[in-house]
Order: sequence, then C-alpha cells, then structure tokens
Amino acid sequence: MLSHRPDADLPHLFALVTLLPYAAAAHAAGWSDTVTLTVHLLLTLLWFGLFERWRPHRPAWRPARADLRRDATFLGVNALADGLAGVALGSLALQLAALQPVPSPIASWPLWAAVPLAVLAAELAAYALHRALHREGWGWRVHLVPHRPGALHVTNNFTTHPINVVMLKAAKLAPLALLGFGADAVLLALLFLQLQSFATHANTRGRMGWLNRVVGTAELHRWHHSTRPEEAMNFATALPLWDQVFGTYRYLPGQEPQAVGISPHGDVPDAHDIRGLLRFPLRRPAALPPAQRPVDATDP
Repeated sequence: MLSHRPDADLPHLFALVTLLPYAAAAHAAGWSDTVTLTVHLLLTLLWFGLFERWRPHRPAWRPARADLRRDATFLGVNALADGLAGVALGSLALQLAALQPVPSPIASWPLWAAVPLAVLAAELAAYALHRALHREGWGWRVHLVPHRPGALHVTNNFTTHPINVVMLKAAKLAPLALLGFGADAVLLALLFLQLQSFATHANTRGRMGWLNRVVGTAELHRWHHSTRPEEAMNFATALPLWDQVFGTYRYLPGQEPQAVGISPHGDVPDAHDIRGLLRFPLRRPAALPPAQRPVDATDP
C-alpha cells in the first residue's frame, strides 16, 4: 500500500485521513463553522510547516524572513477581503434561498452523497475561473501574484491578490448556494477544499503515486507553477478530475518542473514588493514577452 512506501507524502495522507475525525470532534464540541474552519486552518499551517522544516522536498524552498513577512501581510489583507466577501455572499445566498418556493432536495441528501457533489461543483467553478485567469488580459494580471514567488511552501498560499480571493470565493460558493446544499455538507466541502489548497503548496517530501489521479497533490500543483507556460497545467487544486475531463491534466511520475514562478521583467514587481504586487492589476499593462504569456493547452 502507498502509505507503507518510504517515499509516500505522509503529511498529506495523514491530514486527509484525520479530516473527518476533526470535523466530528468540532461538531461534538459545538463549534461554529467559522471556528471550525479557523482552527483547522491553524492546525494545517502548523502541521505542514513542521514537516517543511524537518523533511522538505526542496531545502532551498524553506521560507526566508522576507517570504514570511510578505505571506503574513497578504494573510492580513486577504482575511479582510475574505471576511467582507463572506458577509456579502452569505447575505446573497440567504436571499436566494428565501426565493425558492420549496427547499432543494439536495439539502436532505445524506452527507456521503452530498459532500462529494458539493466538492465537485465548487471545483468545477473554481477550475473554470482559474483557467480563464490564465489567459492574457486583466485577469492574468490579477492572478500573476501567486505565481510570482520562485518557491512553493505552505505559507505562500496566502500570497494571492485580494481580488483573486473574492473571485475564487464567489466561484466556489455560488454553485453550493444555487444548488441548495445543506449547511453540514457545505462545511465539510469547505474543510476539504481548504486542506487541499494548502497541502498542494506544501514543500513536503514524498510522492502520492496513483493518488495523483484521484486527489490534488503537491506533485501536480508544482507543474501548475512551472516557469514554462506550456507546462503550467493542472488548473484544479482539490481534485484532478476536471483537468482530466478537459485535457489540462499533467502528471509525469518521478518528474517535476525545473523551476517555478515567473521570470522577472520590467513590468512584473519583485516577489517581495508587496505594494507593487497589490497595485499590479491596477496599473497600465506593458506587453508581456512571448515566453511570459499564459497559454491554454487546448488553444490551436
């Protein structure tokens, strides 16, 4: 079994296995959804952070102080953006629910059926948005921020433009609200999506073998951050299914991109220029060199 292999990504496997017990314990303790998600986020950061220090995939990717300052700043900015977006989107979801003459039948589905469907629906919307942001134009300038660092580790998952954060939150929550999933199914889906978002950025040692075709992994997501646009596939994060369906799946066992990030040029801010990264989508764009332009694997 994969879990017995010495090169298995044990931190990720353990986090996946313990997700349901954690959710059950939080429910038994009477925690609110916000507390459940927040505590899970902190535990996820601590867990993967410890393994990044102990057994990193690439020692050179260990975050320096400048990296942590940048990531912490984006965490603060994006926490505010995420909170405001959550209030607005939550209010909209309640209004949509009130307009429905009868509750959605999905709300009464058992969790074993509702949660996978909720994850698939949220992932499909996130996949479509993510792929669209990789095309040339203003969307790419918004999405360039998480691709700017030249390394991947668990905390630089926070280095994302707040506009991108709001767009992604809306994309994930919209299908869940429109389809009328129950609160417990939504919470479990969000816990899984949150875990996967950080696990796929973690600089932890090990491989996932055949599981790379079932769940999103750091092995897959490193290809997405390749400096070579033709390699930067795998637009889905939590599950690789939609990449497999739409022809953007990239998995080469035992291989990985030579480098991640974006090669600097005159228009792209430095990886630690926080103000520059935040202002980047608001500035008049300069023409990107051909090697820097995002590409879509299915474009002619």
